[in-house]
Amino acid sequence: MTSPAAFHQPTAWDSVEAGYTDLFAPVLARYARAAVGLARPDRDARVLDVAAGPGTLAFLVAAEVGHVSALDFSPVMIERLRAEAKGRGLGNVEAVVGDGQALPYADAEFDAAFSMFGLIFFPDRALGLRELRRVLRPGGRAVIGSWAPLDPGTPPVVLSECLRAALAGPGGPPLELPLATPEAMHDALAEAGFERIEVSRVAHEFFAADVDAFWAVHARANVLLAPLLNGMAADARERLAVRVVGDLRDRLGGGEIRYQQTALLGLGVRGA
Repeated sequence: MTSPAAFHQPTAWDSVEAGYTDLFAPVLARYARAAVGLARPDRDARVLDVAAGPGTLAFLVAAEVGHVSALDFSPVMIERLRAEAKGRGLGNVEAVVGDGQALPYADAEFDAAFSMFGLIFFPDRALGLRELRRVLRPGGRAVIGSWAPLDPGTPPVVLSECLRAALAGPGGPPLELPLATPEAMHDALAEAGFERIEVSRVAHEFFAADVDAFWAVHARANVLLAPLLNGMAADARERLAVRVVGDLRDRLGGGEIRYQQTALLGLGVRGA
């Protein structure tokens, strides 16, 4: 796959907006609902969603609170979010292109704040967490999400191994996600000044009809894979797909692809 630095580039997320919104967001909404349940914002709350993507969490919480400001560094994601909010008649959703490490908001402006699987990839996560705390009022609650490591043999791990073998031999170890343990999540929130920290595990199933469908999802929506494929000539892209799908079929079989993915949801409260 492409370098993990793709996580830091708005253009990479711009390039996967359609696939991400159509294919990943419906599953990610289940984790977002759990995060909203942890924060428990009041009906009149002002809520911030950092690295909001196409609005997965923002739209869930908008019907339950007074105002939602959804911020992302991807202009294409924000354009989609803004259009969707207008189409749904959600006048209380504000869509903003911005940097989560330098939030364009005043101190103590929000009652609750979220960053689901976005802040964890910031070049400076500690700064992002301090910014999240800064814009919360005293007593305000923040929830961030990360991913627990997948077991060897899980389909995404197998996909990564097949890609590395197809592109350049065995290569290095799989990508290690940040804040992937309860201890790391707790410590990061504590170092940013949050109090009354809780870390929860939430697991949901990912599904694809077969390895062809599994490949198609990641080819369109995976920010580490899709930009790589988009930069290849058509014949090279087709050769890679044929080899990787064949290798996936050899290792995973020809039936349905099902696996559980566990998220870590870290809750922190801004003290007085």
